[in-house]
Amino acid sequence: MLLIIGGMGFIGMHTVRHVLDAGEDVVIGVHSSRREPDLFKDEIGKRVHIANVDVTNPLSIVEAVRKYDVNRIAHMVAPRLGSLSPGDEYRTNMGGLINVMETARICGIDRVLVASSQSVYLGLREGPFSEGAPLPLPTSNATEAYKKSFETLGSLYASQTGISVVFMRIGSIYGPLYYSGFNMPSRMTRAAVTGNPPDYGRGGVPFAEDLTDWTYVKDVSKGVQLLSMAGSLNHTVYNIGSGHGTSNQDVADAVSAAAPGVNFELQPGRSPNWRSDPFMDISRIGEELGYQPQYTIGPAIAEYAEWMRATPDWR
Repeated sequence: MLLIIGGMGFIGMHTVRHVLDAGEDVVIGVHSSRREPDLFKDEIGKRVHIANVDVTNPLSIVEAVRKYDVNRIAHMVAPRLGSLSPGDEYRTNMGGLINVMETARICGIDRVLVASSQSVYLGLREGPFSEGAPLPLPTSNATEAYKKSFETLGSLYASQTGISVVFMRIGSIYGPLYYSGFNMPSRMTRAAVTGNPPDYGRGGVPFAEDLTDWTYVKDVSKGVQLLSMAGSLNHTVYNIGSGHGTSNQDVADAVSAAAPGVNFELQPGRSPNWRSDPFMDISRIGEELGYQPQYTIGPAIAEYAEWMRATPDWR
């Protein structure tokens, strides 16, 4: 039985669906989220079990593991950026990590999956980025700092205790159920569907040629499901992404195709922060588990736009 802590989050909800489709039941650890998404609403209380889990309270994790006979944990919860003071953010992130690891040690969990991020590669100027690339110590944002710390300290704890810990470096994600909608594909798609001008946020109008490893959420969550259910794994770090870079112009064109008559004027050329091939090498998870993204930007944005039209509460 798999316990997904943060299973009512963006990636978590789609991962639940993939696990169910693969034939396994799942436990969702929730703290503040109280959703019943259509994605698996009919399975709640049957194949989907809900447990109250607060990662700052180790007893709540142990109780969920023992109640549902859990043998694998996917730790995918993180406080929303800016929602806590720096001290509380640190305590929640780092305390939550050790509480999940200690639960795994005490309860004899077979595998712990920890959500990391492609942000660990931000200090590298040229891709594609492979799991074995040396990572620079300096960090530019909180996500990068915490994910690097998770991998460093989590690996140390695993080596000291013998528990199996796998880190998932996840690409930039967009798609249905993304409640904050902060990233560029979501902002553009929302603007097209609602007929409003796009709000690009503090970064302003993006540069057309800048590239990002944009990955549709259904592809990312499939990778998480494969790692959670694999009988054995040969490595402790796996990239989960699209396997290629998508330009901002490609995103704009895909949104315009999904909403005819809508056009976006981007800044021409490249930004000062442009990087060469800034995407993750996904050959490791592909060769070992058969992971292969199913969505390109056009069909993914078309599906995302249609979901937004049908789900006005999420616009």
